[in-house]
Amino acid sequence: MTGESTTKRPCYEEVLKSLGISELLVGVDYESIGTPPLGIDTADSDIDIACFSSAPDAVAQRLSTALANHTDLSQITLSFPSYKTELVSFNFMEWPIEFFIQNRPLNEQFGVRHFLLEKRLLALFGTRFTQRVIELKQQGVKTEPAFAKLLGITGDPYLNLLSLENLPDQKIRRLFPPSL
Repeated sequence: MTGESTTKRPCYEEVLKSLGISELLVGVDYESIGTPPLGIDTADSDIDIACFSSAPDAVAQRLSTALANHTDLSQITLSFPSYKTELVSFNFMEWPIEFFIQNRPLNEQFGVRHFLLEKRLLALFGTRFTQRVIELKQQGVKTEPAFAKLLGITGDPYLNLLSLENLPDQKIRRLFPPSL
């Protein structure tokens, strides 16, 4: 089901294992999110890791120190959404990797919420819907906009897609045409 790639990259689980993710993030609540665990990754996909820590700056510094041998390592502070996020990114085994470190529990982070909703939607609407998401992504459409386009959700896809997260599966199925 994974989108076609022009180069053969190792699977994301192998990359995280080789990276020693559990050692790097010891004491940190984290989850791998994004397109690879959903099976909708394309050649341009990255590996996103959402992290919760009461001290995001310290975790970002620990990661930056541990990964200092990566010449493309970058650490920046984001202020969107309305709370601070430390972003540590680099490339490893042909994959861009991004750590999003926030002092918000994982279940409150937008990235995790999107991931869990998208996982539900893929399961609800099946293989054809999944293929259509992959096709849009291969055309350069980002993940949330691809889901929103297929579901006919207008406005800001990042915010408006989340309007579905608390609805029961049965209601979500009734809201959208069976042709999905």
